Amino acid sequence: MHPWHDVELGEQAPDIVSAIIEIPKGSKIKYELDKKSGLIKVDRVLFSSVHYAANYGFIPLTYSEDREPLDVLFLGQDPVNSLSILRTKF
Repeated sequence: MHPWHDVELGEQAPDIVSAIIEIPKGSKIKYELDKKSGLIKVDRVLFSSVHYAANYGFIPLTYSEDREPLDVLFLGQDPVNSLSILRTKF
């Protein structure tokens, strides 16, 4: 199963959609979806005190202007593991 192409948006789309988390809140590592395999790869390590302030991911079955899936920030108190599927308001 490929997280970008095979995960459905959900029955309540477009109001509530599925989102795939790539980078957990608080991470200093930038992860990115490998488009070919569907696995998460390390893109780079952030230096100094910089970190991701929210869970970062994408909405499956979408394309933005740069031919990438639409980005999503999931605001919440806790980090969410990479490749987790969340239901979120769009």
